[in-house]
Amino acid sequence: MKLQLVFILSFFTTCVLALAPVVTPVTLTQTVRGVLLDRDSRSPLVGATVQILKTTPLKVTVTDVDGKFRITDVPVGRQTIKITYLGYNELVLNDVIVNSGKEVVLNLEMQETVVSAKEVVIKGDRKNATNNELISVSGRNFTIDQTQRYAGSLGDPSRMASNFAGVAGGGSDQRNDIVIRGNSPLGLLWRMEGADIPNPNHFSSQGANGGPVSILNNNVLANSDFITGAFPSMYGNANSGVFDLKMRNGNNEKHEYTGQIGFAGVELMAEGPINKAKGSSFLLSYRYSTLAAFDAIGLSFGDAGVPKYQDLSFKLNFPNTKAGAFSVFGIGGFSSTQLLDSKKKGEELAEEGYPIDIDFSSRMGVAGVTHTYMLDKSSYIKTVITASGEANDVDVDSLNYYNNYSKFPIQFRRTATTRQSLHSFYNKKISARHSFRVGVIATAIQLNMQDTTYDNELKMYRTNYDIEESTGIMQAYANWNYRISEQLSTNVGVHYNQFLLNNTSAVEPRAGVKWNVNNKQSFNLGFGMHSQIQPLPVYFQRSLVDTAAKTYVLTNKDLKMSNSYHYILGYERQLGENLFLKSEVYYQHITKQAVERNPSYFSVANFGADFVFPEADSLVNKGKGRNYGLELTLERYFSGSYYFLVTASLFQSEYKGSDNKWRSTAFNSNYVFNALAGKEWKFKDGKNILALSLKVTNAGGKRYVPVDQVKSAQNRQTEYDEANAYKDRFEDYFRTDIRISYKKNGKRITQEWALDVQNVFNTQNVLTQQYNPRTGKMEKEYQIGIFPVPLYRIYF
Repeated sequence: MKLQLVFILSFFTTCVLALAPVVTPVTLTQTVRGVLLDRDSRSPLVGATVQILKTTPLKVTVTDVDGKFRITDVPVGRQTIKITYLGYNELVLNDVIVNSGKEVVLNLEMQETVVSAKEVVIKGDRKNATNNELISVSGRNFTIDQTQRYAGSLGDPSRMASNFAGVAGGGSDQRNDIVIRGNSPLGLLWRMEGADIPNPNHFSSQGANGGPVSILNNNVLANSDFITGAFPSMYGNANSGVFDLKMRNGNNEKHEYTGQIGFAGVELMAEGPINKAKGSSFLLSYRYSTLAAFDAIGLSFGDAGVPKYQDLSFKLNFPNTKAGAFSVFGIGGFSSTQLLDSKKKGEELAEEGYPIDIDFSSRMGVAGVTHTYMLDKSSYIKTVITASGEANDVDVDSLNYYNNYSKFPIQFRRTATTRQSLHSFYNKKISARHSFRVGVIATAIQLNMQDTTYDNELKMYRTNYDIEESTGIMQAYANWNYRISEQLSTNVGVHYNQFLLNNTSAVEPRAGVKWNVNNKQSFNLGFGMHSQIQPLPVYFQRSLVDTAAKTYVLTNKDLKMSNSYHYILGYERQLGENLFLKSEVYYQHITKQAVERNPSYFSVANFGADFVFPEADSLVNKGKGRNYGLELTLERYFSGSYYFLVTASLFQSEYKGSDNKWRSTAFNSNYVFNALAGKEWKFKDGKNILALSLKVTNAGGKRYVPVDQVKSAQNRQTEYDEANAYKDRFEDYFRTDIRISYKKNGKRITQEWALDVQNVFNTQNVLTQQYNPRTGKMEKEYQIGIFPVPLYRIYF
């Protein structure tokens, strides 16, 4: 199937290349424009100098009364933009990509210095500094270009983030789950445009926080923040990290289009002005799964189920109305597939230890409105109102090989969760030294869940969930930013979190300090208490108390939140103009984890390690956890046609269940090493670019619960040795990815061809193991082998 798909896509892109117009030998240029604001007050900066470095003659302009700037005839390629303004830290933008087929539109912010107004040269922050100035530790900004050029990323922010220190994949190459410092993927908070959103992935299962294909479209995202610990007070109900995503605005002056075919599907995107005089714009993108597109025209890929998915992303921006600035945004997707062992024949079917048929579908969507109102030149109010939902349907049939593979239903699940949320905050810049922010987040939640499974021991169907409930979460926060000097700054805040289902609450102090020793090195210190409610289905797990009468009770409804205390110390050093070293040590203490009432190894800390959401009733908040480790990052920013990123994470992640024993968590792989490098070669006066990227990952193997082969043979089904849960790991994980691309700039269009090959050496990494009752042997299931992913993209 893979070879057939590669041939089809290769043929398609070759045809497009052959039909591409011949480029005349002229210098290709594009317009670079944008707006410049004060970072704290968001008021426009008038008269700032904007330069495109290393251009002849030097291209320079100044910002107007609205903070806007425009530079025309900028040569295509990677450019460096330098912005200076009296009394503000210098801002340098490296690696700005200028294509002939699309204008460069920038939304920039500068920070005022705390010294008296003098014409001094003060260098800005490091190049990967976060958008949110209140992030003191364990945060970095990532660019959309990185999701495109990093080998193995496939345009997915989650897969791209797995290159960063402290981050590991969720244990499966098929999914993009994010494990941060040994925490469950469920501890990650997704935020878009200031609003908390559900899991933005196709084929997401109940209680999961990742999936095989991202609904997030990197073509509509702007540079965003990723945080791995001790995040500031405006983030809540999460205990491991934050993806704080921004959507870019559409071009408000001219219409532009993008077409793409690749891993995420066949995509068409359009953007342009709604009202040029008022600066309003639209951005709209639609994607349809590549395999489903071929299936729809009659191309067969064998008995394997064809994954079908589609998604939509949009943003409407109205920056200049009498009532303030408004935007309307949204993303959403549908996905479905069938995995049918019943279509297998003969020996192929006989090899299956537990043959089943699965019919699966999922849906996710969020739509919102943002409003920003400037009260004066130093303060503003921003409000985001959203409605969101997520759902999935699962039907599982067992194929009984003792009865001629007849189908027997063993699971029926229908889950749907909808939310309505309001996030509003007031931000005030008192002076160059002081600013503060206060805000509230109110979320109403509606749940509709039915889940029935067949209990093989009781020989009856059990109803795990049958609920139609409403509840909510109330959050409030305050943060004070005090810049003691140009070298020393502090952020102090508090977050309040209340779960309305059982009125449990938490008051969470947060603090961060950054000390710039000089222009080349700095120390960072962060502390935070972070509470998180249990995964919502856990509260409504039913316990069967009377088998004959089929009587159930809810035993988890009064569970409290889990609390996580983060302590982080970081050191950063600029080794050269483009070479950066970062190290962090951390300790995380976790209390009130949900564990079983009777002594066992079970803990909610391990949720997200498997594709199946565990059935967990009669839980209590008596579990504990601890994570600690060391992280190192050596990064050379893109300059002089090449870059590299080397990260090392050494860590220990442990938990204590109700049996009072400390164990490794399911995510305790102990170490992760990543080495990523890339280079570009320019042709035809820089108009065409050949790029190569290589990534190598080496990590500790996945933890597992061993199988008790004696009991499994006796009961003719997999039985586990729970006493040794997560004691051992599979063999170490090793994978090499490579990406090669070629970009061609024409007079009005830009085209790109790329081939991403995952696991280029076809390394056999273990995913899981199980007992096969047919053969009486243990069998290992392996991760995806070599996986080529072609891509074609066009801007015009």
